[in-house]
Amino acid sequence: MSSVLFWVHAAVAYLVYRGISGGPTDRCDDVPIIALFGGALLPDLVDKPLAFVLPSLPSRSVAHSVFTAALVVLIVFYVTKHRDRWEVGAAYAVGYGSHLAADLVDYLFVPEETLLFLFWPVVTDYHHVETVGDLFALLSPTPYVLGQTVVTVLGLWLWIADGMPGYPSTHRQ
Repeated sequence: MSSVLFWVHAAVAYLVYRGISGGPTDRCDDVPIIALFGGALLPDLVDKPLAFVLPSLPSRSVAHSVFTAALVVLIVFYVTKHRDRWEVGAAYAVGYGSHLAADLVDYLFVPEETLLFLFWPVVTDYHHVETVGDLFALLSPTPYVLGQTVVTVLGLWLWIADGMPGYPSTHRQ
């Protein structure tokens, strides 16, 4: 069993956002980057604890559903558009979308994975169980884990090179 770790989701989101924006993000304010990381991390911040509290739910369910993603992104877009901050909504959408896309990598490389989690609650007959042992297995040096490490290092390096947008400016040099 494999899983994309939260810092990989943050790195993927930043790399995608950086690629879409076409250059360093230090030209914009910090709020879109904070929204980007919020969108990238929200599905796991909701579903992982929910799965521990409600064992009947897999660790990819409510917030990993395309239905939830669409609803949440539409609400965020509505709010940010009416505050003339559409770029914040766009960054959030990129973060959320990149999270779901990164989780699809499991389906490509791990035979027992499924895409059905994307369609929760319409489809609920699937299993994605993570145990403590599964989480420790993510620390083993496999090509899958190596790939996640490379993506994380690249995203972190680029974020630092861009001046660490989203991090409090009082801590920047």
